[in-house]
Amino acid sequence: MFDAQLKDQVRNFIAWNELPAQAEAYGMAPLLWHHLRRSSAKLPVETERVLRGLYLRHRLNNQISAAALIEILEIFGAAGIQPVILKGLAMAYEYYPDPALRPFCDIDLLFKQNEVLPAVHLLADAGFQVEFPSSKRIPKSIIVIAPVRAGVRVNIEAHHYDPSARLIDGSHDEEFKGFDSPPVPVTLDDKIFYAPTPQETLLYLSRHFVHHFLRVTSEHPLQLKWVADIISVVERHANSLDWSDLQKNHPDLLNRLEVFYSLTPMPEALRGIIPVPRISPPVGCGQYPNGWPHYKIGQWKRFGFRRFLRRTFTPRSAWWLRLYYGIDEKRVFWYRLAHPLYVFKLVFWAVIDAIGWFKE
Repeated sequence: MFDAQLKDQVRNFIAWNELPAQAEAYGMAPLLWHHLRRSSAKLPVETERVLRGLYLRHRLNNQISAAALIEILEIFGAAGIQPVILKGLAMAYEYYPDPALRPFCDIDLLFKQNEVLPAVHLLADAGFQVEFPSSKRIPKSIIVIAPVRAGVRVNIEAHHYDPSARLIDGSHDEEFKGFDSPPVPVTLDDKIFYAPTPQETLLYLSRHFVHHFLRVTSEHPLQLKWVADIISVVERHANSLDWSDLQKNHPDLLNRLEVFYSLTPMPEALRGIIPVPRISPPVGCGQYPNGWPHYKIGQWKRFGFRRFLRRTFTPRSAWWLRLYYGIDEKRVFWYRLAHPLYVFKLVFWAVIDAIGWFKE
């Protein structure tokens, strides 16, 4: 059904020249090429050539990253350290029919807090470039750069859960909290790596989505590959996810799913399983705020100070509010009124951060 709907949608499509660049900006170029090809939709030769070229480029990048991961896991295995692989690479090999369909730019590794420094020291000793923290406090993420492979430097991010870390609104940063269940094995060529359980993966992807959503702009739009990740986990494990727990303890996730499924069809076989109603797309779909913090304060000159200030405190669209706060349609009106107060909170914590409070 999906292929037929896609083929019908592109029948009258005309903006073929802009399509590859837009798909790449949203992180969807390889997946779009895959679906267009599978649907047998007719598209211009040049568009197909560019999309196929983007697919091949991501395939090579992913293969190089996978080789780097295998090397890293061998280093850690000898020391008895077993990280959990998050996001891009894990999603590519666990949920996509072809790993090249899920672009990613780095390898995300999650460690226990007492293992993250020993792990990055092992990589440094093996010739990896490491940005060691400048203070006694270990940051939630440490950047590691692998030696050059086929002209490419693979970036690695070594994460751990830091209970003292804060978000820009002053609340505790819980992006890497909650990975309590034993991880599940995933096959990479003839090797094994470990990823979170489907339930924990889904919750983490939702937290990661929100963590970055406050920064999306029209120039750097929402990565639809993140939405594809969430939908992939939901549909693959619809029969085994604990929906009662999600409805009770994580209604924000269900509300985001409602918005996602207003833009993409839900398989008919899952309509009685995934507890998400069918709705029309929220008002303002795809509209990005143009003020702070989406743009840095120093960029006010692009718009003029008054215009930049007005955009900073302008109420957000229903689409934006529902995705960021994870609210239902009934609460959109009140959140439109309250969001400027939240911006004042962000300003307060930006000042606190600027003067160095809560830092060593």
